[in-house]
Amino acid sequence: MRSPARLSLPVIALCLVQVSLFAQGPRLRPSASLDVAALTDGEVRLSLEPFVHKRAAVGVSLARWWGGSGAYATPLEATSQLAPVPGISEVHPAREYMIDLYVRAYPLSFASAAPKHPISGYIGGFVGIHDRENDQSYTYAIYPCPLATVCPVGGPCPGCPPTPASSRVVNWGVEPGAELGIRLMPLNDVFIEVGGRARLITFPDPTGRFEEGQIDSRLTISVGVGW
Repeated sequence: MRSPARLSLPVIALCLVQVSLFAQGPRLRPSASLDVAALTDGEVRLSLEPFVHKRAAVGVSLARWWGGSGAYATPLEATSQLAPVPGISEVHPAREYMIDLYVRAYPLSFASAAPKHPISGYIGGFVGIHDRENDQSYTYAIYPCPLATVCPVGGPCPGCPPTPASSRVVNWGVEPGAELGIRLMPLNDVFIEVGGRARLITFPDPTGRFEEGQIDSRLTISVGVGW
């Protein structure tokens, strides 16, 4: 039977290796980044990672998405048509606001110890409050006149001019998700992240982009700076 001293030698050696790898791995620092890939989809996403402890970090992500004019219009009645209405955003009628709180881990097994090519892989999860809105403005093609009118002889009765109307649909809820990627640090303060993120849709979208229960996933390419 082996002695306790012999059994503890592999454990001590493993601990020394872990300490050595931790010292050689890229150092994590508080950081802020901008998702460049999201801009191509009409979304602005800023991430702030102020709390870092060893190989883990906690941060918050703020994002705003807009659908563009008429790109995500919901069906209107057959007797109506789109029309400008004061107070309604005609440029960005469909919008989504997102606030996500996330936790990341940067395992040493995903990190490069080479000082000239510092790379850190990460895996994390997030949960956020998302608000989706959709504005529509329209006029009814057939609008009944509340006052009696006098019809000219041999001609149609003149109707009242169409009155613009508007509608706004607002849905919000809590949605969880996960992310995975790598962080490249070509400079001491500047880094580039390439990865992907996916979220579970927990409530319907007024624009019809996705339905409850679906998974919304996309590529992320971020540029950031640490301090």
